[in-house]
Amino acid sequence: MAYVLPSKSNTTVLSYLPEFEQLKSGKEVVFDYYKESDVPELYSIFQQILEEGQTYPQESVETVEDFRNYYLSHDTFVLRDKATSEVLGAFYVKPNYPGRSSHICNGGFIVKEVHRGQGIAKLLVTKFLRVGGDLGYQASVFNLVYVTNTASLKLWENFGFKQIGRVPNAGNLKGLGYTDAIVYYHEFTPINNNLN
Repeated sequence: MAYVLPSKSNTTVLSYLPEFEQLKSGKEVVFDYYKESDVPELYSIFQQILEEGQTYPQESVETVEDFRNYYLSHDTFVLRDKATSEVLGAFYVKPNYPGRSSHICNGGFIVKEVHRGQGIAKLLVTKFLRVGGDLGYQASVFNLVYVTNTASLKLWENFGFKQIGRVPNAGNLKGLGYTDAIVYYHEFTPINNNLN
């Protein structure tokens, strides 16, 4: 039986948001919590990614409500074009496990197809590494990074994520068939090993 995680219980508010940044192209962007007005764009980006069939395990997410339950259930952050407010990319942060292991989070990243290759994913990872710790998590685990997703593999390794496992035939990817996945781990803060 898969873990059933409670909906959002984290009450930490990151008072330093929004943050203003610049992409390598010179485009000014804003990093912030998602807003309700972002939901249609986020859902559309996610639907496109699922249609590509290369990076997420879901074959489809039929409704906006299903998308909310999966992607927006905890803390979700977006990167917007400062001039137009267009959503360029996003990630969520939520516990990877329940209860005694809820100090280890998971993140799910999306970048709008027309804006890939502009350094958005790299900027989002930089932000994830900061906000993950600031939200109180001690580490992150990415359970399924398909070995065919070379851009993602390179990104995690460039940021110091450690390969801690490999899941054979983890995903039946569109046009590729069964593909292995790497499990990545990254520690935000030293783990306190004192017994409670």
